[in-house]
Amino acid sequence: MENEVSCVGFFKDQSSDAAKAFLEAAAAEESINFGITSEDALFKSSNVEADSVVVFKQFDDKRVDLKEGITADAIADLLDANRLPLVIYFSQDNADQIFGGEVKNHLLMFMKKSSDQHDAAVEAMRTVAAANKNKVLFVFINLDEEDNVRILEFFGLTVEDAPTYRLIHLEDDMEKFKPDSNDVTVDKLTEFVTAFLDGNLKPFLMSEDVPADWDKNPVKVLVGKNFAEVALDEKKNVFVEFYAPWCGHCKQLAPIWDELAEKFKDSADIVIAKMDSTANEVEDVSVQSFPTLKYFPAGGKDVVDYNGDRTLEGFTKFLESGGVDGAGPSEEEDAAEADAEGHDEL
Repeated sequence: MENEVSCVGFFKDQSSDAAKAFLEAAAAEESINFGITSEDALFKSSNVEADSVVVFKQFDDKRVDLKEGITADAIADLLDANRLPLVIYFSQDNADQIFGGEVKNHLLMFMKKSSDQHDAAVEAMRTVAAANKNKVLFVFINLDEEDNVRILEFFGLTVEDAPTYRLIHLEDDMEKFKPDSNDVTVDKLTEFVTAFLDGNLKPFLMSEDVPADWDKNPVKVLVGKNFAEVALDEKKNVFVEFYAPWCGHCKQLAPIWDELAEKFKDSADIVIAKMDSTANEVEDVSVQSFPTLKYFPAGGKDVVDYNGDRTLEGFTKFLESGGVDGAGPSEEEDAAEADAEGHDEL
């Protein structure tokens, strides 16, 4: 994305209020090149007749002019609206611009750039993106690139599911929305985006099928489809490990978790369970690192986060105290704390 966007101020009087506002905006912006001129020849060659700010782009409509209301804030808004193409090809270089920007709604298209559908799909995306500018970012994730294939895992998808798309909303937690069709047309994309913006879609939650032997062993296996039935049973106190199969700390915890379940297997009101959070999601349960340990007390009381010692003794004290001894703060740990405490980041 480097040098794909530049911003030039055309001012006959560079001491004017508008020119000062331009310089103020330039001083606050790090990722875009700025220039200023009062030369008649440059005004003429750039088709500028009066004092203006022009954003030149190497994509889409190539340029945008701001001719009136030139303030530092107006220039900043202009840049925010034009620093990225209508359809953005995801890469590690632009990931921060995409996911760290002001627009928190993103339509992610999963497709191979080599696909016969590529050109038509991108054109459809560009049309719908133009109609929803500053509301939704349209991001093309090229599955020809091996590094991008891993992104599919966060949506429970495989390469065989492509081409397909999802809409995400980024705030404290990421909400995912699934279309009712994989057709990449202007009509279908418009219908999907409009329903989302109008608040008529429910977040999509991944879930595996309930294993036939989910309750065979002392550690009960939870998935999205049986989570509420088991974990939110008002007659049970349910202690759940939310894990990832690749998580080293989860693997270290596994034998201790098995011991704990064995110890309480005959309890009338305590259940020890685990859920693979890379393949299952549940509403109102935030998992930002692995393992995350949460206690769902009987009677529908508030969920308790466990942040005590990950030992059989520590877990036992916690359960026997009714979820008090070892309870931790509900706010998420930052990455440094998570690592120090033995968590793997999501």
